[in-house]
Amino acid sequence: MKTVNQRGFISAVLASGLLLACASDPPKQNDVLNLALGKTDVLPQWSSSFSAGKFDELTLGFPIDAQLRKLIQEGITNNLDVRMARTRVDQARGVLTATSGKSLPTVGLGGQLGTSTIPTATSGISGGGLIATWELDLWGRIASASSAAEARVNATDLDRFYAQQAVAAGVIKSWIAITEAQQQVALSQKLLDYAKKQNQLIMQGERVGRNTAQDVSMNAVTVDVYQNQLITYQTQLNQAKRSMEILLGRYPAAEINATDTFPSPITDIPSGIPSEILTRRPDVLAAQQRYNAAFYDTAEAKRARLPSLKLNAGVAYIGDSAILLSSGINNPVTSLTGQLFAPIFMGGQLEANQNIKTAKQEEVLAQYAKTSLNALSEVEYTLDNDKKLKERQTAVQSQMNHLGQVVGFEQKKYQVGKSDQYQLLQQEITLANTQSNLIKISSERLMNRVSLHQALGGHFIQEIQ
Repeated sequence: MKTVNQRGFISAVLASGLLLACASDPPKQNDVLNLALGKTDVLPQWSSSFSAGKFDELTLGFPIDAQLRKLIQEGITNNLDVRMARTRVDQARGVLTATSGKSLPTVGLGGQLGTSTIPTATSGISGGGLIATWELDLWGRIASASSAAEARVNATDLDRFYAQQAVAAGVIKSWIAITEAQQQVALSQKLLDYAKKQNQLIMQGERVGRNTAQDVSMNAVTVDVYQNQLITYQTQLNQAKRSMEILLGRYPAAEINATDTFPSPITDIPSGIPSEILTRRPDVLAAQQRYNAAFYDTAEAKRARLPSLKLNAGVAYIGDSAILLSSGINNPVTSLTGQLFAPIFMGGQLEANQNIKTAKQEEVLAQYAKTSLNALSEVEYTLDNDKKLKERQTAVQSQMNHLGQVVGFEQKKYQVGKSDQYQLLQQEITLANTQSNLIKISSERLMNRVSLHQALGGHFIQEIQ
């Protein structure tokens, strides 16, 4: 009867433990965001210029050709930062498995062989048994630890996805940089040729007394300037190629090539509303998951100060021994016990640990606010920059069109003898320099568009596991 009562008591405790062993639900994202930002209100629409409408996560605003898409996939597959992000996800999943395992019983086999004749020596007993131990999660402490580990898995997986999109953005920007440098190298070569032709004309003029040695030297300086400009752009081209190759996980041999023209056209894209990116951007969502983990860590620390109950059960077979078995004890031998521990004095350890976890939760909350504000700032900056770069590109394109007309007029004047070749070359140089400026602005606008798409939480390619 005593055994029945004992088992009934333990069964009742076990049932109550299963009911209580659950972690608290974390606060909702809006509540956390309001708590994190405090008095900082998120505007209902962007303060910078924007296109109304729902944001499309896969619409960049300019076309990406098949070759570039293939390079993006290669980068996501082979990039070292993405590889490290994948391993951090695996580590977090391992921690989750180990933590969740604490809520389950531990079962093991044990055995002993001894010949001692000393009655008090356990080594005098020979036998083997099966032993099980289970700590009941009465207050949800272990469940809280498991929830914290699960939140960290979610955070690291979001980090991995964000790293993939960052690599994709980097590959596109490197592609644009290579295209720009290739165009600038070709244009610088043309400018150098124009300057050399002018120098030859000045030298001919010196021979007939039309120009002086000073004129020759001054024009030679121009040749040197464009020679230096050509070398500079050649260096930039190799640097852009090597940057791309590093992103792709290749050896940086500066062997990769891109197209000679920029993708076009660049169309306006709807940017949605500010609050949407806080529920879409992987880095913001990862910060939210880290706050959830800190929330559960604090809950675990609080519940560690409550009593704990551990059940021990076993079944064993005792063989021949120097100690005689007491009357009434027969093989197999079974046992079922419960251990209750209520912390009374622990030197302040449990309270200090709770304070540490609470302070960490406040730190993570501030980091979540910082990440959210940075995300909003990035969108505002790139939206404003997109507008300004478009206006600059239009202005320089108009300037180039007018200069093209000027060169046409100069050619007609040269053909009828009202101008000379030197002046025609000078107009060609002015036009080429303006074209160089247009190439630079066009590149900046495309790169800013990539940054804008990334800031809005857009995807450059479907996720690759």
